Amino acid sequence: MKLLYEQFHKSYLAFAFMRGLNMAIENDIRKALKNYEISFPAFRILWILYFDSNNINMTDLTYLAQTNISNVFRQLTKLKDEGFVEVENGNDARMKEISLTESGRKLVQDFIDENTTNSNLLIVESIEKISKEDFSKFIEVFALLSDELLGKQYSEFLEKSSNIILNKSLNTP
Repeated sequence: MKLLYEQFHKSYLAFAFMRGLNMAIENDIRKALKNYEISFPAFRILWILYFDSNNINMTDLTYLAQTNISNVFRQLTKLKDEGFVEVENGNDARMKEISLTESGRKLVQDFIDENTTNSNLLIVESIEKISKEDFSKFIEVFALLSDELLGKQYSEFLEKSSNIILNKSLNTP
């Protein structure tokens, strides 16, 4: 019985820290996005499309955005009206294929460029205070939790997208 209390205590502590960090980081990103005149939920969709350049379907986009299909559909409608995405019927009329337009790609690239040259995001500054070894362990733990709770597809997307950012920096003079 005591073991279950300890496990629940640990899971609550992990959840509470993750939830608080998520809120703080998301609010910080929202402030940065004011310069781009785009909402955080809309930007999250553009971000996913930027790194998953193949025509992605609604189901996969909803999964990667970690939200429901109505929210994704609402954001896509706005983004399409603003010229940031294209939405086309797939092979089946119920399926939609979504892709990023050049202006959508530019918006995300501008955000990346801004935050890899002179970021005002507190998370970027805070990460510098963590040793490489501790950060590596931190990511290992979060990857394990992500695989267990969300599935490998989500973790693989995160790894792929973060590596694209890193590789771009390695190839930039």
